[in-house]
Amino acid sequence: MTSHEHYRHYSFLDGACGDNAMGGECTPPISPAWFDYINFKFHPDDLIAICRIIFPEFSVIKEVTLLKKNTDGHLEESISKFIEHAKSGIQFEKEFNVFRIYELFSHADDASEESFYAASILLKKSWEISLLTAFPNKRFEVLLLNEAHDYGPTITFYQCRDEEV
Repeated sequence: MTSHEHYRHYSFLDGACGDNAMGGECTPPISPAWFDYINFKFHPDDLIAICRIIFPEFSVIKEVTLLKKNTDGHLEESISKFIEHAKSGIQFEKEFNVFRIYELFSHADDASEESFYAASILLKKSWEISLLTAFPNKRFEVLLLNEAHDYGPTITFYQCRDEEV
């Protein structure tokens, strides 16, 4: 048995680009060279901005959990009225918490569909972790949709409930 047989890498990011090594199908492929890319091209503020998407903030209004980014610019009273008129809390959360990957990377005309999809898988997993961390006593479903009418990979979430709000 060689020393390499004892070593195995584990990450919640495994499988983000299919069955190949994580990032192998992405353009450019994710590899240790990315450390150098970050080292020479990124500023700490870039990491902070990226983390605001990867680990988002949430707002809770009338027992409904919302992506804070989508509540910015709206009065709490207005959102409360929409919640009151919604068919269900789950339906309101699904529709309100929509995040479209293409809109985040509107400048990335040269990015492959595999790259967009890999980014959406990673974002879905990070949101699952964020929701679990922010609300350890609640259960959420994070959905990754990639339907033609969704304008590319789309992520949303809702709180699983026994009784509707």
